[in-house]
Amino acid sequence: MPRPGWRCPPPPPVPPPAATTPNIGFDLDLTLVDTRRATEAAAARINEVLSVSIDLQDFVSSIGLPLRRQLAKWVPEPRLDDAVSEFRATFLGPGANLIFPTPGAHDALALVRSLGGRAAVITSRLPHIAERMLTACDLTADILFGGLTGLEKTSAMRETRISCYVGDHPLDMVGAQAADVYGIGVLTGFHNETSLRQAGASLVLADLTSFNKKIIDTADNGI
Repeated sequence: MPRPGWRCPPPPPVPPPAATTPNIGFDLDLTLVDTRRATEAAAARINEVLSVSIDLQDFVSSIGLPLRRQLAKWVPEPRLDDAVSEFRATFLGPGANLIFPTPGAHDALALVRSLGGRAAVITSRLPHIAERMLTACDLTADILFGGLTGLEKTSAMRETRISCYVGDHPLDMVGAQAADVYGIGVLTGFHNETSLRQAGASLVLADLTSFNKKIIDTADNGI
């Protein structure tokens, strides 16, 4: 029996929960990988095989939109399936040698993993094509969602619980804003800082060489 005046010692303090690093989302084309030359080569091949007149410069500048929508501007509907097939055969065949990682891509993915997070690639490319593109650049996604553009990316962003999404296209920022995710624009595509910020970007970087832990912490805190 406890003696008079004796009190039980207070319970030990409960340690705070361990800090966790959230997943980080990335677009693919012109964010992690530079596909300009491969895209131009594939479009040129379509012109040659199907005798159409795709404006190569215009076509390359629309990277980020669904492929079929890109091609429909120059290819008649009855020949769209052939054009898509020809594009992919060239893009993933000889064109694979013309796909390169963007500056800082390897380090950005490595940083996320070094902090305990996972890199989620959410792209308009179909998953098997995205995998081939990443492999060509010696890059790896921990999570991959494909076939999604703009607002279609929102559900994937929520499902993967990313704290921020990095992309080169205004549509990427629109999707991030709709998902209540911190949007980070990069100027490695065809869109300037103004257009990215107007679409919802909270931060704009020249390229992924500027992506660092401080930015991840800022996104995680929702600042």
